[in-house]
Amino acid sequence: MLSFLARLRSSSAPSTLPLFPLGATLFPGGRLGLKVFEQRYLELAKARIADGGLFGIVTLTSGSEVGAAQTFAKVGTAARVNSYDVPQAGIFLLDVIGEERFEVIKTSVDAMGLHQAEVRWIKPEPAMRLPEAHGALAGLLSQIIERNGRDKFAEPLAIDDATWVGSRLAEALPLPASIKQTLLEINDASLRLKTIGQLLARMSNAAPTSGSGQPS
Repeated sequence: MLSFLARLRSSSAPSTLPLFPLGATLFPGGRLGLKVFEQRYLELAKARIADGGLFGIVTLTSGSEVGAAQTFAKVGTAARVNSYDVPQAGIFLLDVIGEERFEVIKTSVDAMGLHQAEVRWIKPEPAMRLPEAHGALAGLLSQIIERNGRDKFAEPLAIDDATWVGSRLAEALPLPASIKQTLLEINDASLRLKTIGQLLARMSNAAPTSGSGQPS
């Protein structure tokens, strides 16, 4: 199953996107839950629910998700609302799915305080079957999916797709935001998988071992 990214075509992609800066990093094909309560994002949520359109998720580099003082990465992922709930007045719970990546060319802030970006769409990575050399990473991802539940991941699950496996691991692993962003900006599925493998090896080597005098 190697076609999970075949949703958005450049001919229909908008040239501008409203942005939602987050502490999390969304990858193409990823699934993310958003709790929306700020007025600017409530209006964005209502508009995207109504028209089924896209908005951009970008990783914060400084500032917080709430407030005006924000800077963010220049490469992000377009998102579309998959489903939503309104548990109480003034709060929206959005289930969104990542589509294509984009590069921010320039931004402005509208009257609501919402960042609006002129964007350049990044060409999707070509479909690539997962190399046998990275089979252990697919096995690790399968364990993560089993532990967290298949419903936490957008369909279709493409465990044989190199981009899908690398993207899901990058989202799921406890990595700093800056590293997740670097993985998002890589345009080569094999390189992303190789980098993740190296990061996992470093994390394993850095972990306390038995007999080291560390509490068990």
